[in-house]
Formats: sequence, structure tokens, C-alpha cells
Amino acid sequence: MKIWQKGVFGAALALASGTAAAQERQELGFGVHAHAITRPFLLDKPPPGVSYITPEEKTVDVQLLYRTKPLTFALKPRLAAKVQVNTAGKTSFASIGAEWRQHALKRRVYGQIGIGLTIHDGYTHIPDPFELVIGSADFMRRYDLYADRTDFGSRVLFNPNLSVGVRVSRDWAVEANFEHFSHAGWFGRTNDGMDTFGIRLVHEFGGRQ
Repeated sequence: MKIWQKGVFGAALALASGTAAAQERQELGFGVHAHAITRPFLLDKPPPGVSYITPEEKTVDVQLLYRTKPLTFALKPRLAAKVQVNTAGKTSFASIGAEWRQHALKRRVYGQIGIGLTIHDGYTHIPDPFELVIGSADFMRRYDLYADRTDFGSRVLFNPNLSVGVRVSRDWAVEANFEHFSHAGWFGRTNDGMDTFGIRLVHEFGGRQ
């Protein structure tokens, strides 16, 4: 092999090693999310007198995130653990799962898709306020829950999620993040579900290999 070919080959190996090393770091994230967003792009115009406002809407979540280094199998996912706490005392979530990342524009931008399992501290069964055999006090209690809280139907939920990240420095990135929480009808007939959307600041840490 000629000298210039060896140089090019060596430079390519160094670049590949640097790229692989950049993927081998853990991450911590802090985010702020809009809680219980509606999805107008999936909905038709509501009929007169009907609102698409979601119970628990117009509140804010704080999210803490930890990601491992990529695993060496199954398309190299990162394992992730998240805690998402509602600041208004509504439903909060704790999740574990896996996330797969694809880079673009010389690793300055990336897209990510994930799936996980979640437990929450919200409601799994809200009594029907319109049952006939209830008193006025019980009706008001039930109706307040019906109007103000989400009925998930299960303590355990699925957590599909999407993120788009932009790297702003060697150790920091900013992500736009969408989270969905529901059980997809697997654990009962009630499945109101919830979506949140927010921004995360992500810090990479740990030695490069």
C-alpha cells in the first residue's frame, strides 16, 4: 500500500474510531413538558358545544432522564430511565425503556425513537358521574374527577416516544421530545391515554473509548 493510501486509510480509521467513541457515552437530561397536549392534526373540527380540551391540560411537567451507552446488539439501543413529575399535582410518570438513534449532518443532528413501560400515580378507574343511583355530593365529587383527571385504565402503560436533537457542543445537546402514555387497549376497555411535548437539555458524560 502506498504511503498516501496508508495516510487516507489511517485518517478514515481515526474518524470512524472517533465517531464510535462519541456514541459510547452516557447521558443525563432535564426537560420541561406541556402536560396532556391535544392532537389537533389528528382531529376534525369539533361539533357545536363539544370541546377537545384534554383533562389535566394546561399544566407543566419536569422530566429527568438517564441514558446508558449504546448496547452492542439489537441495532445498538440505549437503555433509558425517566421520571416525569407534574408541577400542578396531576399525573406523574416513571418509565424505563430503549431508544434507537440515527445521526445526520456530521452528527450535529439526530433523530431518535423509543419504546418503554411506565407506571403512574394517576387514576385507573374514575367512577361514572352520570349513574342514576348517586347523591348530589357524590355526583359532584365524581364529576370533578371526570372533568379534571385522566382515566388511564391501568397502572402500567406503554411509552412510545420520539426525539429530535441538535448538538450545541461536544458535551451538550438540545432535544425536542414527544411522549405518549397509554396501554393500547391491552389491559381493559378504558384507555384515555396522554401525550406530552417538551424541550430537553442533554449532557453527555463519561470517558471516550
